[in-house]
Amino acid sequence: MVHFRSGPGEIDAFLQANHPGILQARLIAQRLDRVVQEMGRGISDSLYRRTRDAVLRGNDQFITAERDNDRLLRALLEQGPLLQPSRSAVPNIGLPRDPRQLREAWSGLSASDREELFRRDPFLGNRDGIPHADRDFYNRRNLIDLKARSGNLAEDENYAEIMKLLRGSDQEEPRFYLSYLDDNGRIAISLDNPDLADNTVVLLQPAGRGLNQLPYAVPTARQFRDLAVLAAPRQRTAVTYWGDYDQPQSMTQAMFPAFAQDGAVRAREYHEGLRATHEGGGAHTTTVGHSYASVLAGHTAGHGATLNTDSVLFLGSWGTGVNHVGDLRLTGVAPERTAERVFATITDSDYVQLMPGTHGPQPTSADFGATVLESTSILPGSFNPWDHMAEAYMRSENPASGNIGRIITGRGDIVS
Repeated sequence: MVHFRSGPGEIDAFLQANHPGILQARLIAQRLDRVVQEMGRGISDSLYRRTRDAVLRGNDQFITAERDNDRLLRALLEQGPLLQPSRSAVPNIGLPRDPRQLREAWSGLSASDREELFRRDPFLGNRDGIPHADRDFYNRRNLIDLKARSGNLAEDENYAEIMKLLRGSDQEEPRFYLSYLDDNGRIAISLDNPDLADNTVVLLQPAGRGLNQLPYAVPTARQFRDLAVLAAPRQRTAVTYWGDYDQPQSMTQAMFPAFAQDGAVRAREYHEGLRATHEGGGAHTTTVGHSYASVLAGHTAGHGATLNTDSVLFLGSWGTGVNHVGDLRLTGVAPERTAERVFATITDSDYVQLMPGTHGPQPTSADFGATVLESTSILPGSFNPWDHMAEAYMRSENPASGNIGRIITGRGDIVS
């Protein structure tokens, strides 16, 4: 392992042996910095998006191999059209798009009316503003149809795993709800019904989960709920894993902000839907960004936008896409109080600190201004991947775990 006083050469040697994806990200970032310095800051946003597209197309090697900055920039700008995020079409079937208006309209529909809408749009259950019990009902039916029509082995296996999880959880309490499902492999699943919960955690999807997101989503959701039960055993806490965006599939891809920029609108819409369908008084909502999902959280609540959540928690984040906690806006929270609602923690050994600083400062830095939680390492003194796992931050030996439980149950004011 590499110890923290190691020089750049030792760190690069460690990454070459243990995580070449981070090393490649560092090399690309260094090259882009040189291009921006030579060609001008005004081209930086376009340059980074074009470079992200080159990486997605498998053409990233020439970025570090081409020595002439002008030729490199020209090659990047002259490649194919900018890649657009994949989106399933939302047909107009006469329902309002606004979640609160949809909630009101939905409550007045008969069972036959809803069946007709489902016939016209099999992805009816994805619409923000429909109660989660109904979303789950229609999404499960659509899941069966999607699996029956699947001609792709990987997709078929993924659908089968989702069905297995849902059927198994029906014998448990709380069970899982299928809050979102599309034909691009994106899902949102909720452990317990967010519409009936006192507290809701929205766990945004990090990078590199591939088609089958369940091995991360399920245990992480359960761990968050366990911490909530310890902190507030009489309160009901639902945990939603939200994955409705094109997330990066490698640490090299994770150096680019475009994925988070493109996913921010949908993340905000989902939060608005949670507020619209909650029964009774509103739940306390915490949005969690672990790893690259912290960049998504930062773009969702920053850059002039407002996120309808009560608190934000950054876990293992090397940057959020904003420079200061004051750049974030939360619904109903005065700007001067935002720092009291934004929390961050990272262990000294978390290896994502070796990523290039393309998303701004770490939220645990003093200049960022968030409330910082203490974390201890599984393997102290050395950079390692285990300390980056969500599980590492929620294990009972980590002092961050108790504070996480307090935050997600609305007691962030007493974190220690």
